[in-house]
Amino acid sequence: MYILGYDVGGTKISAVVGDENGHILKKITMRTMKEYGKIGVTDQLISMGEELLKKAGIKEISKIGIIFAGPVDSEKGIIISSPNIIGLKNYNITKRLENHFNVKVYLQNDASASTIAEKLFGSARDFSNFVYITLSTGIGGGIFINNKLYRGRHGMAGELGHMVILPNGPICGCGRRGCLEAIASGRGIERRVLENISAVKNSTIFSDMNPSDIDAKKIFAAKKSGDMFAQLIVEETIYYLAVGIVNIINILDPEAIIIGGGISQEGEDLFRPLKMAVREEMKSMKRPVKILKALKNGADLGCIAITQYSE
Repeated sequence: MYILGYDVGGTKISAVVGDENGHILKKITMRTMKEYGKIGVTDQLISMGEELLKKAGIKEISKIGIIFAGPVDSEKGIIISSPNIIGLKNYNITKRLENHFNVKVYLQNDASASTIAEKLFGSARDFSNFVYITLSTGIGGGIFINNKLYRGRHGMAGELGHMVILPNGPICGCGRRGCLEAIASGRGIERRVLENISAVKNSTIFSDMNPSDIDAKKIFAAKKSGDMFAQLIVEETIYYLAVGIVNIINILDPEAIIIGGGISQEGEDLFRPLKMAVREEMKSMKRPVKILKALKNGADLGCIAITQYSE
């Protein structure tokens, strides 16, 4: 049973074809043709799907999954809002693909899809209650309670990046101050470095770097190279993440916290100190909660997983 999947982002679209067991057979990626609006993007999905199936030598698929970086109405197949692609607001992105490929099309938010992928194919298979956090340009996530994805009344549960950690901190994209996303996401880490120009100039590594080239990956690398300013930024980031994670643990009491996204690729340079910081921050509320690294290809598997998951 072959499944076609799409990961639709503001910069690029990935198309994958895989099976119900989570095996990805082939993948292609293209720049998002967002300048052509909703019709152009839908045409792009159809042409990419046809090209991918031809390359994979597959003539028939059973389902299609689409994941989107933004709020969606999964039941109706509608993108609720789309800050990065003009024209997709309140757009039913599934209808034309269903008509063209003559199969059922599923739509899900990208963070929720990655959460489902962890449950079906990842380290959360044995957990009934867990929280998935994606640490990337922004911070999002998903929640499983009693083996069921928790969506909330309006389908917007899991906005973990928008809990306030630092009152009167920097303004977040949501409009509040001091959200976890504003201070500990990839963009938040970069901003904290660039706001301290004097420290950047005195840094042994950042002083020779174009400010526009500084990103979270380079900051972690600078920390490993012994740069004291980078070490301070990373330690602060880990503390903020630990505070957020302990908030989640105290509210939901999960069996595990599973962390994905680009920043999770720092591996033990992130996870070792983060686990220690979480244990310290839990104080007298300590309990056994596993902190695990997510699937490396969670987005690809998310496209497949959402077609397999039934509540």
